Amino acid sequence: MGVKLKERILAKGVKRYYLVIWNNGNRSYEWLHTVEKGDDKRQKKKLAENIRAQRALEIESEGTNFVPKHKKKITISQYFDYYIKNYKQKDIRTIEGALNKFQEYLKKPKLAFSSLTKLQIEKFKHYLVHESGLNGETPYSYWRRFKKVLIHAEKEGYISESVYKHIRWESKNKKAETTLTKQVLTEEEITKLKDTRCGNNEVKRAFLFACYTGLGYAEFKKLTWKNIVNKKLIIDRAKTNSEINIKLSNSALHILGERKKGLIFDLKHEGKFLSDTAINKNLRNWVGIAEIEKDITFYCGRHTFAVRLLMNGANLKTVSDALGHKTSAHTIKYLNHVNSLKDDATFNLD
Repeated sequence: MGVKLKERILAKGVKRYYLVIWNNGNRSYEWLHTVEKGDDKRQKKKLAENIRAQRALEIESEGTNFVPKHKKKITISQYFDYYIKNYKQKDIRTIEGALNKFQEYLKKPKLAFSSLTKLQIEKFKHYLVHESGLNGETPYSYWRRFKKVLIHAEKEGYISESVYKHIRWESKNKKAETTLTKQVLTEEEITKLKDTRCGNNEVKRAFLFACYTGLGYAEFKKLTWKNIVNKKLIIDRAKTNSEINIKLSNSALHILGERKKGLIFDLKHEGKFLSDTAINKNLRNWVGIAEIEKDITFYCGRHTFAVRLLMNGANLKTVSDALGHKTSAHTIKYLNHVNSLKDDATFNLD
């Protein structure tokens, strides 16, 4: 285990420093800066030596609670910016939301990341549930992403795992995992909405199609006729990259209408996709005109689809696959909702 500083002569006499790193029996290389004509060679070499020393210290401190001095200076805001810049997964917006909420709670963006305490993280958990203004599944979703960032920071040597390791999301607050918190439409309400005028007909068509397919808004932004093959919908779920492959009902095919070029649903205004806020405002107005007393958002179409499948006898695995879930664990809340409806129905029998 160790880090050695090397140099290589390039074209026209340019020199480049690089590191040879041995760690856990593996060798890797890290290219550093170049030294060109007119550069301060002494300062460039000193910089390279400092980087070598830092990398060596990072490797030696792996698996310990020791935080190298240069990492102690990184602020919370700096680390979050660095993390988001290098994050490449689909849930980037949720990650950003979680980190923004933490900074909103802490109100100390210049606080060194290494100075975070267990108490601050405990209080943030309470803040998400009771003071953040978030509801439904969002607090727990943000907490999971926040913990993901902390785990990554610990692996990179910025914080100690003792700061977060034993902090758990209380079971009473994990209701969002097993209980459906968003509103679901009944068959009668769907029929009522079909017969009710909506201020934006494309929003109406898209939402009704979501009730028959479980698609989220992200999928509608890329849905074309290429995704409709032999009366089947074939598209990747944006959030999980899992394939959705389902046979469309006659009602769903009717909503699609005639084939055309481009996107099937025109959800744009002046060349830009409608925001979630604009979409949901149209939905609420439409639901209000239909005199349905439910707080409906576009995502409720996905929930409605899942519950409709279960009510029609589909098993949990089938529903999970139709929604593009990677496991059935995320689908259990729909089954719990259906079971509660059945309980209510039998309880109210005369």
